[in-house]
Amino acid sequence: MEKKSYEGLNLNVYEEVLDNGLRVYICPIPRHTIHARITTFFGGSTLEFKVDGDSSFTKVPGGVAHFLEHKMFEKKDGEDPLKVYENNGASGNAFTNEFVTAYHFTGVGHFYQNLETLLKCVHEPYFTDANVLKEKGIISQEKKQDLDNPFSIVYDRGLVNTFYNLDFKNTVLGSLDDINSITKEDLYKCYNTFYHPSNMILTISGDVDPQETIDFIKDFYKKYNFEKRPKVIIKKKDEPETVVKEKDIIYMDNLSEEMLICYKVKKPTYIKDNYLNRIYFSFLLDLKFGAIAPIVDVFAKDTDLISPVSSYLEPVDDYYIVVFNATVKDNVEKLIDLIDETIKDMNFSEESFNLIKKAILNSIILSTENSSDICSMVANQVYFFGSPVYNMYEKIKGLNFETFKKSIQDINLNNRSVVVLKNKKLRS
Repeated sequence: MEKKSYEGLNLNVYEEVLDNGLRVYICPIPRHTIHARITTFFGGSTLEFKVDGDSSFTKVPGGVAHFLEHKMFEKKDGEDPLKVYENNGASGNAFTNEFVTAYHFTGVGHFYQNLETLLKCVHEPYFTDANVLKEKGIISQEKKQDLDNPFSIVYDRGLVNTFYNLDFKNTVLGSLDDINSITKEDLYKCYNTFYHPSNMILTISGDVDPQETIDFIKDFYKKYNFEKRPKVIIKKKDEPETVVKEKDIIYMDNLSEEMLICYKVKKPTYIKDNYLNRIYFSFLLDLKFGAIAPIVDVFAKDTDLISPVSSYLEPVDDYYIVVFNATVKDNVEKLIDLIDETIKDMNFSEESFNLIKKAILNSIILSTENSSDICSMVANQVYFFGSPVYNMYEKIKGLNFETFKKSIQDINLNNRSVVVLKNKKLRS
């Protein structure tokens, strides 16, 4: 094991790469609940791939990563991993997003039994025609709930209207047709391609002994014979800077109006460091729509707003996608214009910049007191940047207002897609 540290945060990380390729990151924080997470780099936006030796790309249905997540909890011996966690006073779950699928548990006692359950969960697949058919009904019901959810409706349509070619436009759950077309063979193909330890990372944080933990993990894997994983190629797709459709109105039985805006922004190139590039870009949202931004007071006084205006940043291939969402009673066009005017206003306050920087530093310090947050931080950094960003605290301390302004001076905020959901009775 190699001991490393997040500079300025008093957080040690013990790294080890097993013979099978699994990367393990153990972050001991005494007297804290244990959180363990195993993440595979296979999410909802990976739909076309091939391994060395394949003559052509394999294309799988949308939603297959999420479907696979569900099926990994079904075991040949009938044991339910979630019940094991529950009986041990822990809680377990899993999630699939566009980029990864992760399985995790949080608890205090019975750590090694829970850890063994977690690892067995992802390394012992059991797919049959019968249990796949059963799962189709379950996931179809989940999808149908989304089809009645105003946010899901505008979000799904927003992605389709934003991207021409990138599979990010496909929802993580897939369409009903996708779900019903998934086969046992699709699941095994994806499992065998992406659930190899060399495509996974294990992050553990809490009151654990690093050496005892890594010894247990190595001993666990002795009963598995993982052959070397062949090189996997994800199909690269060119994506224009423009959006597919600038505006869409959907009519259905809904008393309020739901609005979503997707700004499609080519990643700026002034900052070469990928981590700093994203951090600097995120300040655009923080300064214009964060807690100390003047527009917050405007939103608070807007009697048409039913929900707060939410905003977040999503990195997608060579783009940053900036998403805004809100539920309103009326005057949705006024809100859209206000958001557009605000995000394109390139006047910034250095005082506000420094306040946000200080808040981010404080937030990072607080996150190191939570085992789940630590595992999320490490896993996200490994996925997006290749390894933990051990000097992130110092990097953020060194953020510079003038550099920030230069980093976004050439961005194009004119490519956007707007989706509005209205009551069908208003349709003329």
